[in-house]
Amino acid sequence: MPNKNDYEKAFSINVRRLRKKLNITQKSLADAIGYSEKTVSKWETEGSVPSIEALFRVANIFRVSILELFRCDEATYYLGIDGGGTKTEFALSDSNGKIVCRLFMDGCNPNTVGIERTKRIIEDGIIQACKDVPLSSVVVYAGIAGCASEIYADEIKTMLEKMSFAAFDVGSDNNNIIAAGLGNNEGITMILGTGICSYVVKKEETKRIAGWGYLFDNGGSAFHIGRDAINAYFSAYDGTGEETTLVQRIKQTFGYSNEELLKYLYSGGNKLVSSYAMYVFEEAEKGDTVSVSILKKHIAEIARLVRASLSHFSDYDKKIPVILGGGLTNQALLLPYLLDELGDDIKSCSIQVLDVPPVNGALELAKALWRKRNNE
Repeated sequence: MPNKNDYEKAFSINVRRLRKKLNITQKSLADAIGYSEKTVSKWETEGSVPSIEALFRVANIFRVSILELFRCDEATYYLGIDGGGTKTEFALSDSNGKIVCRLFMDGCNPNTVGIERTKRIIEDGIIQACKDVPLSSVVVYAGIAGCASEIYADEIKTMLEKMSFAAFDVGSDNNNIIAAGLGNNEGITMILGTGICSYVVKKEETKRIAGWGYLFDNGGSAFHIGRDAINAYFSAYDGTGEETTLVQRIKQTFGYSNEELLKYLYSGGNKLVSSYAMYVFEEAEKGDTVSVSILKKHIAEIARLVRASLSHFSDYDKKIPVILGGGLTNQALLLPYLLDELGDDIKSCSIQVLDVPPVNGALELAKALWRKRNNE
């Protein structure tokens, strides 16, 4: 049970935090509520508590309840968000690191679904994940595919600002992989999911390689592999390609005429096309020649990006960690095919599949954000 001193300390911390969040000075706050700057300074440094009348004025300025001004656990929870092209994962942990809620929503890459849909997915997920806790006690990091773009990131930040979190930040989903896989170390991260993207992480630079979207990347993603699988189906139909077990497998899933099928595929977008990538991996394991050819083509593109990333470490005399994340890493053939394609280049790196969910990286970034805020 908190005592009087706990509440006084909480009031002091919360007034200072909320004032900084609004980016106003002690004098500006004092003028707004009709008190002196010296009095506000005492509230923030000595833990003194004002009259009921003043409390209502302060709460009104900060747009919070009086209860929030005395909350003793100002940052009790951390919310990590990992948004990709296929799914968005939310993980809420308490201050001890225990996950109290984990849920999944649709993919929220704004390049694919549009920024308004992205914001709806994120907001709905937050409401569900945090339904039993006050948002003012939650610190959020949202790592969202497509949000390397400041335009998209700023729109999401504007939305989060209105939700009165203790603190929040928005960045790329690759930041989640970096935090979860590399921590504070140097190396390379690659997302191999609906899309593909590599990041070179060095003390003096963080450089993005590929990840320009399905229209402009050269392959290596679930979308590109799924697209080639569907192309194999149509090629077999019109006689420009052969009918193998991959084509037969895909044919079994379709109950449409080709015209209806095209409409279905286009309406389903990237996520639907990407879902056919698993057929390529499964049939390649059985020796299907078309599937093996598709995989080798796209694994070669992944290897090309690994080599391009490694070139930034040419002056290093140690193995560079390469952390792979994303849905394609669940496919058994990916790693052996990639190691074979890299050949002698594997000697300069250590390739590892991320062994924790990327959303865990978002949680670590939320904690780091709060530590930074408290040190300011």
